[in-house]
Amino acid sequence: MHRFFVRGLEGKGIGDGGAERPQESPLQHAFPGTTITLPEKLAHQIRDVLHLAIGEQLMLLDNSGDEFLCSVTKSSKARVEVEVTEHRTGKSESPVRVILCQGLLKSARFEWILEKGTELGVAVFAPIICRRSTSGLEDTGASKQQRWQRIIQEAAEQCGRSRLPALLPIRPLQHALNDIPSGAIALMPWEEERGLSLRKALRQNVAPPQAHSLTVILFIGPEGGLTAEEVQLAQQHGVQVVTLGPRILRAETAAIATVANVMYELLEQASEA
Repeated sequence: MHRFFVRGLEGKGIGDGGAERPQESPLQHAFPGTTITLPEKLAHQIRDVLHLAIGEQLMLLDNSGDEFLCSVTKSSKARVEVEVTEHRTGKSESPVRVILCQGLLKSARFEWILEKGTELGVAVFAPIICRRSTSGLEDTGASKQQRWQRIIQEAAEQCGRSRLPALLPIRPLQHALNDIPSGAIALMPWEEERGLSLRKALRQNVAPPQAHSLTVILFIGPEGGLTAEEVQLAQQHGVQVVTLGPRILRAETAAIATVANVMYELLEQASEA
């Protein structure tokens, strides 16, 4: 079934990752039997791209964690209307809250991380500027931010999430290190580390009961990798440096491999608790 995060007014997107419904959401007071006129862009997709017919079903989402099963009741060039047939609680988010602090990469590779990270359950994307980040990436404008939000939204719709991951503004590594919350586990894969594996670090820091409610912050370097000075700075802020194995991974590979392994290891612990 097709799933769509709705927008209230044109240009007013959902993307902050918070639990509240957007103020202008047409679903804010919806209940079974409510008729909703879809926003123009979504109506175009339903009518002209997917060609959904009268009576076909779709799922609308408003980033609250709820799902609204709807049926198309009217489809014309003027507007598309749907009727809410069921209001239910969507799938819960992972008990492991992963914040991915990703050193900025070239556009296509960073966007791939946004897409796959959303599918794997990343809660917050925090793009960071590192010493070896490609020059000019910090000047990303509003149009690029909107594109990133759209990639996250489409990935969330595809994989069945009922809440959108947050996308933070681009900021320097130092600022991200200063904002590490108390009680979180902060890890930084680095190719020069030889002793502490990602798995060992997780098992040393997390008892099974903790895995039910835990924040893990992952710091992944840019294409040129992290400098020794940046790694030392991170360690001074309580970040544990870990190895992902003997091979040198591309930045985007390291990001997805780390997220996947963290989710697997901690969710396995949670199931055993």
